[in-house]
Amino acid sequence: MVIESLHNNMNYYLTRRVEFEAAHYYRIPELSDKENHELFGPTSNPNSHGHNYVLQVTVKGDTLASNGMLINIKDLDSIIKEHIVAEYDHKHINLQHPAFIQDSSLQPTSENIAIQVWQSLTPHLQNADLHLVHLYEESALSAEYYGEGQMVYLTKVYEFSASHRLHSITLTDEENKAIFGKCNNPYGHGHNYMLEVTVKGEVDPRTGMVTDIDLLDQVIEKQVFSRFDHKHLNLDTIEFEKVNPTSENFVRVLWEIVEPQLKPVTLHRLRLQETPKSYFDYYGD
Repeated sequence: MVIESLHNNMNYYLTRRVEFEAAHYYRIPELSDKENHELFGPTSNPNSHGHNYVLQVTVKGDTLASNGMLINIKDLDSIIKEHIVAEYDHKHINLQHPAFIQDSSLQPTSENIAIQVWQSLTPHLQNADLHLVHLYEESALSAEYYGEGQMVYLTKVYEFSASHRLHSITLTDEENKAIFGKCNNPYGHGHNYMLEVTVKGEVDPRTGMVTDIDLLDQVIEKQVFSRFDHKHLNLDTIEFEKVNPTSENFVRVLWEIVEPQLKPVTLHRLRLQETPKSYFDYYGD
């Protein structure tokens, strides 16, 4: 007997946010302390370190005809609380989480934790499918998992300061003023830019990571900060000598500079936030 019928064969997406506090460390048992530190840096400290994790769980599906809901939020919260929060909150992940106890070679990185969260939640969802697990280890570092094998999307956020003037050499002064308004100020204006760098790849079974964060940091330091931080884009950079430094052009230029330096890691997306009100995404060609 069919108790509930779906309303209209459409997919809706519902996201719930929870927080938990946990400790962990990254170590490969057969390596020495020095080798572990060379590989993982301070995160290899055997006495552990910790985070205030933020977890966003997104489910998708159709609404039920009887109540118009994709899933009862109380039910979803209960599932997350029982199968995720109870296993992680105020725990040492290496020493107290069943999955990481059972397999001591499984590093409790954000990538692996996101996959474990997906595997823990999936059997308990009814009338909805898990769409995304998004885990923030800190505000500037997060991992997204869509249930695609070992494929994880890792995002690191960087902040830098620069000034610019929006002015196109193909337009007259009057046209520039009419289009760009106060952003055409001859002396320029400035922003605290936020750059989100998202890479994708399969999790390395040895390190538990998609990429070496230190490598990512080094590329951004050399290719982005050294070129643009505390610079006037129009006057101090060759990239914008003849190119109007709109954020659309800027994020494309950043892609062209950063993407070749990250290989073989795959750059998935750059998001450039110019102000709290606007950001610009670029995925390459």
